Amino acid sequence: METKVQEQAKIVGFTYLVTTLIGAVNNFLVKPGLHNPEALVTSEFQFRIGVMLDVTMYALVMWMAVALYLLTKSINKNRAKLGFIFRTAEAVMGFVIVLIYLAPLVILKNADNYQLNKDSLHSLASVFFNIYGMGSNLHLILMSIGAFIFISLLLSAAYIPKWLGYWGAFTYVTVFLGFTLQILLPEFPIKVLMIVMAPGAFFELTFGIWLLAKGVSLENHYA
Repeated sequence: METKVQEQAKIVGFTYLVTTLIGAVNNFLVKPGLHNPEALVTSEFQFRIGVMLDVTMYALVMWMAVALYLLTKSINKNRAKLGFIFRTAEAVMGFVIVLIYLAPLVILKNADNYQLNKDSLHSLASVFFNIYGMGSNLHLILMSIGAFIFISLLLSAAYIPKWLGYWGAFTYVTVFLGFTLQILLPEFPIKVLMIVMAPGAFFELTFGIWLLAKGVSLENHYA
């Protein structure tokens, strides 16, 4: 039993680490500058790379959700199920917003099939980019709820150090509040959201490395 728990902890660590790295590469190296029709047309392959990185990341989130459930179900099965539901919803929402993200490419690549002028096509593509942005906010709200549930379970069972658990709990509360405010108050500064996300990304990187290197502490749980 302990071996299986540690195996799931390693999977959680691996998926946390890889999804964080994929997200960083995609958001800081691949996607910047592509969220407008002109750039999309001239950098189509780079855009498609970004899409595939997103698909890979959300597939890993599905694997992460299963591993987190298996890791924490012995602590509190009902709360573990709730966390699994939210993290699965996060992944499903992620795939939906990838589809929305692809819509501008479909529109611009098939411009000859639509009875619209160039300006109208570009405006329509921009609408989908805006919808994608709002969908990303909803996706991160779902993520923060599910992640908070799992972190609180790991913390309550002393599976992870208190400093790491409290850091994670604080991270996901701030992410939830930040992106909820972005929906309630559209003028909420994007720079503030970036400040909110930066410590969260650093936590997820640290959390992933910790679980990969050390696993979880089972001394209290199986004492």
